[in-house]
Amino acid sequence: MRTTTLLRSGPSVWLALILIPALVWFGAQNTDSAIAYWASVSAQSTIVLGFVGGACGAAAAWEAARLQRGEVFALAPARGGGVVVALHLLPVAVLGLIGIAASVCVYLLAAWPSRGWPSLPILGTAYVVVLSHIALGWLIGSRMPRALGAAFMLVFGYLWGFWPAALETPLPRHLNGQGFIDCCSLDAAPSVRSMAATVTLAVGVIAAAILATAFRQGARRVVMSLGAFGAAAAVSLMLAAPLQFDGDQPRERALLQCTSGSPSVCLWPEQQSQQAQIVRWAQQATQRLKAVSVTPASEIQFGEVQPSESSVLSIVATSPLPNDPPACALEPGAKYPGSLASSAIYAWLALTGGEQTADLVQRVPAPHIELAQQVRGLPPVAQHAWYERNMRSVRDCSTNPDLSPSSFAAPRTDAP
Repeated sequence: MRTTTLLRSGPSVWLALILIPALVWFGAQNTDSAIAYWASVSAQSTIVLGFVGGACGAAAAWEAARLQRGEVFALAPARGGGVVVALHLLPVAVLGLIGIAASVCVYLLAAWPSRGWPSLPILGTAYVVVLSHIALGWLIGSRMPRALGAAFMLVFGYLWGFWPAALETPLPRHLNGQGFIDCCSLDAAPSVRSMAATVTLAVGVIAAAILATAFRQGARRVVMSLGAFGAAAAVSLMLAAPLQFDGDQPRERALLQCTSGSPSVCLWPEQQSQQAQIVRWAQQATQRLKAVSVTPASEIQFGEVQPSESSVLSIVATSPLPNDPPACALEPGAKYPGSLASSAIYAWLALTGGEQTADLVQRVPAPHIELAQQVRGLPPVAQHAWYERNMRSVRDCSTNPDLSPSSFAAPRTDAP
């Protein structure tokens, strides 16, 4: 069959005219969280997997039903049955590839990484999921009357592509390719275990469909196809069971380059073009903290690909604050008086480090900023005393804060 005839008679071209614009529109509504890091762009672009898988599965089911109605496999064969199947499913597979590529392009327009390449493991995993929908669609379509198989695959593809994300248990999202959709921050990479679980189940579906098609009748077909799928499903479940909702893992530490200064500024490859600026801003914040006898953390990292001056000053200045409350605050029914002090200290550190009030007000309540400004009006020694006193309440649930600047003001010496 000529290629033009194959494309004109099949559903792929007509479906592409609807699917691709819909994918571009849908992707454009969800690019806010992507950062200019290839793992993030590649992972988050797979949010359309439910649409692409459902559409390709429906197209494959349509082709299978069409060939069954035409009794193509009952005719004198000029080609083997496998060749005929591959010939008719190839345009559907190309449609799936174009759908994934279109989504990646949308995310690239929102956040184009300065270095590196698309994550082939992520995109490859997504494409194997699409191929599994195509294989299942062929199997379903050849056994359901007319367009019923296509309708079934549309609904199934959509539900399997999006429904597990609404569940409270994380396991199903690592089976359908959603496990790494929210990946990745600069210090994280997609979970190899999550991708392996997804690929294993998808390959099991493909193998089961091939075996069920190759053996057209008898118990052998049922035993082999169900056996292949069951084995793959068991392995996939074992891989996915220990995983939590975040389908990522720590990024290779060797990629992080740290300066020898104090603090040590550590940058990922995507940030290193800004190294001179970032180090200079970090040193400025450090000098301002030292004026009130506060030392920042020994090692500083930044989550933005291109952190602004305000962001660098704030992160360096507030680095002495612990990232999490103490263990005593996590106990059931525990009271943590240090939460109020933590916010006020954060504002004081950020302002001391050089962050502008206009930037800080977006993250910290205005009363805490006003309090921090009052504390900054005290002598450096008194500011340090206020900081040390209230940091004790941040670290210990039994210590109440004393945030009043007047408690630390120097006594008057001109009284009669």
